[in-house]
Amino acid sequence: MLTISVVILSTALLLALVLNLALKPAVSARLTTWCMVVSLIGGLLVYGVGFAESTGSVALSVLRTPLAVIRMFVGVNELSAIADTSLVRGQAALTVFWLLHLLAFYSMASAAMITIGAEALRQLRMLLSRRGDLTLIYGVNGDSIALGKACLAERGGSVVFVAESAAPGAVTELNNLGMSVLTGQGAVASDDRTLRRLRAAGRRLSVYALDEREDRDLFYALHLKDALQRAGAAPENTRLTLPGAEEILAAMLQVSEESYGFGYVNVFDKGLLSARALIRTCPPWDFVRFGPDGRAQEDFDCAVVGFGRYGQAVLRQLVMNGQFAGGSFHAAVFSPNYHNESGFLFADSPELLRRYDIRGYEEDGRSLAFYEYIASRLDTLKLIAVCTGDAERDREISDNLMLFLKRRRAEHVCVVRCGAEGVRYQESVGSPIVRADVYTPAMLSAEEADRDAITLNAVYDESDRSDWEKWIACDSFSKMSSRASADFLPALLKAAGATRETLEDETWLPDASLLEALGETEHLRWCAFHYAMGYAPMSRERFAANAAAYARQKAAGLPCTVKIAKDAQERLHACLIPWDELDELSERENAATGRGVDYKKNDINNVLAMPRILRAGQK
Repeated sequence: MLTISVVILSTALLLALVLNLALKPAVSARLTTWCMVVSLIGGLLVYGVGFAESTGSVALSVLRTPLAVIRMFVGVNELSAIADTSLVRGQAALTVFWLLHLLAFYSMASAAMITIGAEALRQLRMLLSRRGDLTLIYGVNGDSIALGKACLAERGGSVVFVAESAAPGAVTELNNLGMSVLTGQGAVASDDRTLRRLRAAGRRLSVYALDEREDRDLFYALHLKDALQRAGAAPENTRLTLPGAEEILAAMLQVSEESYGFGYVNVFDKGLLSARALIRTCPPWDFVRFGPDGRAQEDFDCAVVGFGRYGQAVLRQLVMNGQFAGGSFHAAVFSPNYHNESGFLFADSPELLRRYDIRGYEEDGRSLAFYEYIASRLDTLKLIAVCTGDAERDREISDNLMLFLKRRRAEHVCVVRCGAEGVRYQESVGSPIVRADVYTPAMLSAEEADRDAITLNAVYDESDRSDWEKWIACDSFSKMSSRASADFLPALLKAAGATRETLEDETWLPDASLLEALGETEHLRWCAFHYAMGYAPMSRERFAANAAAYARQKAAGLPCTVKIAKDAQERLHACLIPWDELDELSERENAATGRGVDYKKNDINNVLAMPRILRAGQK
């Protein structure tokens, strides 16, 4: 009997060890649970019947059975007490008896290993996280975990998650992937003990605040900023990325001459992030043919389904990136609540409706009215962006649309889903799904996401500072302007019939007609960006008043601080006029200043600077 018990216990321990090493934690936990349930039920049956037969007393059997079953889980058996009863008589019955004890002890040993092993692994990961560059991610959710995996794979160093609480399974999963998890109020508040434990003050630190509740992201960032200041961390070694409004949060959190802060703060809007991913994945210029003179040979016609955060961001980006000399822009927006949803966008940027053919319909993307509209535009429609904010609804609408287009032989129309998960589209029914995720270092880290914008900004800044220092010094509007210009570079390349390689050649010089068309396209893009940012054209009367104020300053020998053509406070700009009217505007401004400005030439110079920008980006 003793020999058999030893064999059973040894087998159970070895089995628990092997399975916990071989199986994934979730699978091992489920197996342990099932073994526990089976042994519990089997033990109650075997010992219940056995004690009842051997003692003949129901009351005594009820008392002894639970105790005997509990003892099964710690490796003790009571076979001698029930050896002559029916359920353990014979070789097969004894095999079942010992198997139940094996399962019981295995489940207990496995549970102990899972608990002890998980804690040991957690402590080991935390110890290892004290080495190398540190990436801190606040919030444990699907998006943040995806980012953590990408950071670890692409950058190495240490990745540590911080959260109020986290499910044990999630903690074990992250530990097994090579990342650490800190939980509790102390960790969330970035108390001194947490910072010492992470050695955060003396390392290069990248922070991503990605809790699903955006207000908590800001509070975490503020607590961490104060803690880093107490610890004497050098701001230049720190980076912070979080969702929100850049114009508001960057000033609160970034280091300045007046206050301590992170070395760089990258604030992103979730809708804008997905919309920029759409432009990079399915850009409007991919659906437009250009002639040898650089002019579009067709219009860009699109539809947007849904008009919440994602739909509005997509429309802005399509307007900004769908302007080409020789063509025009058309968009239809479908949303059951269009008028109530569109208030802020069109109140803040009223010129969008005045300058472009944008039509809104209070119809669902599954309605007959929507399909009738699509059927009427099959010859001109280029792209349909589905962005209701609900991933399941987006998939339903896009799948039905693709079938509808296939049956009408109109698969040239691109159907793309854009939402919190990023961008998804198929070139045709049955083709592979193209994905562009947004919670990646390439989209969330300024050094990567804004690489071309940083290069472009530096080309026009002739100071001795590094490209990164020039970027940090930019205000939010200038950063957005550089991003918009950089995102549009591939459009100018296509219109020019060129590639990055040909433009990197210092001898590239387009002929006069092509250069004129490219300059006009750049001007159209610039106007669209300003309209999307809420700018409006400056009246001739306001321009004349500014010119008079400039003249008074000049006559008095004072510094001429008046900007005649621009008022950033009221978001007015005199250059928001057609290309053909720029020469006359230049003449009016030169008459007041004597400077010799040439607004058409400025746009053309932006085109001619492309080779320099591309070469700088390769360094």
